[in-house]
Amino acid sequence: MKKLFLIPFMALLVVLGMSFTNFGSETDKEPVNLASDYILVNGNWQPIAEQDCTGEKYHCQVKFSENGQKYNVYDEMNVNTLRLSPTPEARLITP
Repeated sequence: MKKLFLIPFMALLVVLGMSFTNFGSETDKEPVNLASDYILVNGNWQPIAEQDCTGEKYHCQVKFSENGQKYNVYDEMNVNTLRLSPTPEARLITP
């Protein structure tokens, strides 16, 4: 019976400790999504930055090095969303 006075004190400590926790708020900024185009590398989709491909004649392509392999650029992770480019050259990008 002598230890019952500790229960309200412990409850106060818990409430005080919980007041300092932070789970974020609705006003927190969302992370910026930089990947808006995709390439297919060894059967796996890899996101890349948006490419300036506006054409109707050639497939839009990118490569990671000057003499590197060329990859087709897609709008979504779907092989039916191939982007088109006005030039046949592949653009050099950084991974």
